[in-house]
Amino acid sequence: MNDTIVNLTNQAKKLQEEGQLGLEAAKLVEQLLEELEIITRQNVNLRKAALKSSSKQARMSSKLKDALME
Repeated sequence: MNDTIVNLTNQAKKLQEEGQLGLEAAKLVEQLLEELEIITRQNVNLRKAALKSSSKQARMSSKLKDALME
């Protein structure tokens, strides 16, 4: 979990302990935080896949690039 999710989770727990968050609202917040964790993990996986994909593209050697530039 990243820092943002941890902070939001702690804030939600604090509100619930203080009684400022109703039962239904607490359930909703919990579901939203779980969804946020899932989406964050998916985002990391997609970034890794994009980096792998871009690194597999054919790259021109520096000698060939220099020769074409001349």
